[in-house]
Amino acid sequence: MHPIISKPTLIALAFNAIASTSGIAQVIDHETRFSVRFGGVEVAKAGFKINFDEKTYKLTGSGKTTGIVEWFAPGKGNFESTGAVIENQLKPVKHSVFVKEKSKNPETLNMAFANDEVANVEYKTNKPRKNRVAPKYVPVEATHLAAVIDPASTLIIPLTGVEAKDGRVVCGRRFPVFDGESRYDIQLSYKATKPIETTGYEGHAYVCRLRYIPVAGHKKGHRDIKQLAENKGMEIWLAPMAGVSVFSPIQIVVASKYGRVTAIPEYFGNARN
Repeated sequence: MHPIISKPTLIALAFNAIASTSGIAQVIDHETRFSVRFGGVEVAKAGFKINFDEKTYKLTGSGKTTGIVEWFAPGKGNFESTGAVIENQLKPVKHSVFVKEKSKNPETLNMAFANDEVANVEYKTNKPRKNRVAPKYVPVEATHLAAVIDPASTLIIPLTGVEAKDGRVVCGRRFPVFDGESRYDIQLSYKATKPIETTGYEGHAYVCRLRYIPVAGHKKGHRDIKQLAENKGMEIWLAPMAGVSVFSPIQIVVASKYGRVTAIPEYFGNARN
């Protein structure tokens, strides 16, 4: 289970801009719940909660298989990311992931960040770990671990009020991501503006094309990596949270030759108990 597509974000400080327009520093407690469907059939439930103010953020999420997938390949997982918000930029501090499949022992990942780079990675699993070195792999160098964010932190995009009105600005960004093993970029670009409605939200969403760009840590010429990098059928729909200029995914679409996977919103609004 991976924090953005099948694995996984970015939080930054938008509150200087928000405070300058509203006169009040705001605290956001947001929740998003998804029904994940393959070919129209639900295969999983997933969701996340976001809490942040002008100085810090915390993002927690979870997911589990449902339906027929639960019969053959049951699994569940959760993640947590925390960090600081400085000048509209997210600065991750900690990122952790827990995944449990069938009767297998759980896998855990814990990452720490310091001075805008990855400071420590602790990965626990009973599976054999592959040695990701050249020539078969593109090795992860020290330079790849600077100025990166964890996958979960890409779920938040804070902007100024003016920027929030332009879908090309909202979608026009590239996230440098390190997930504990692989370094890759998530490139967004504007596609359309569409209406969307779910419990907790009725309004518009900016539809962004999504591209996966491998950088390091992946096996050279691997079929799955190649297909993912060449996939032009991926979209992420971004909507504003709590009526402010801070955006988060409200729908995710991944089309492939095997079928269409869609994370359809069941709730998008203030966090519930």
